[in-house]
Amino acid sequence: MAFLTNDKLVIVGAAGMIGSNMVQTALMMGLTDDICLYDVFSPEGVAEEMRQSGFGDVKITATTDAAEAFTNAKYIISSGGAPRKAGMTREDLLKGNCEIAEGLGKNIKQYCPM
Repeated sequence: MAFLTNDKLVIVGAAGMIGSNMVQTALMMGLTDDICLYDVFSPEGVAEEMRQSGFGDVKITATTDAAEAFTNAKYIISSGGAPRKAGMTREDLLKGNCEIAEGLGKNIKQYCPM
């Protein structure tokens, strides 16, 4: 398979439904041969499904560690965020997801400031 790049791509929120679909799409499009699945919940199950789906020529890393995920990353796609829970207002959801986005920005700045 020919890839568009050999640079590292990180999918944030890869353990979730949207994130896992983004991983599969990136692999099917041949975006890169180096993809890292990052989530605060272990994305190893998604990674294993992708490895068993015929993407053996791709380095697929799954991690909950921000340093491992973002170090040497060239591209980052995020679907990360928390879903609205019972009793939450939209403002509560926005506040929580703003905190998640702030943390993501800090990790990017710290580990891959290119």
